[in-house]
Amino acid sequence: MWQNRAMASRRNREELGDSCGFCLRCGWGRRFMLADAAAVPDTCPSCGGVVITSCGACGAPIESLMGVTCRACGEPLREAELFGVEIRRKPERVAAAVDGRASSGHNERQSL
Repeated sequence: MWQNRAMASRRNREELGDSCGFCLRCGWGRRFMLADAAAVPDTCPSCGGVVITSCGACGAPIESLMGVTCRACGEPLREAELFGVEIRRKPERVAAAVDGRASSGHNERQSL
């Protein structure tokens, strides 16, 4: 079953894009192929806010529209809340490793 998920994930990246950009103000986002980063506007077409496509600290491309921290260096990309609601996402691997949970084998689902 996990192979089907992995194949679907790879297919989505190939068809929808391997990188993301999103507006820091309203959350508008777009997937794109990394080679075509120029197709993503610098300002949001919805609200005029700043659109980011990479980490400001290390320059790594953003891989998820729901990303809150950089997967490469763990630095915050944006606030974890938008319009007073937490951005729902899977925990980023690097963020878990930075605070020490990754090496402890702690499973967040088990603690819920």
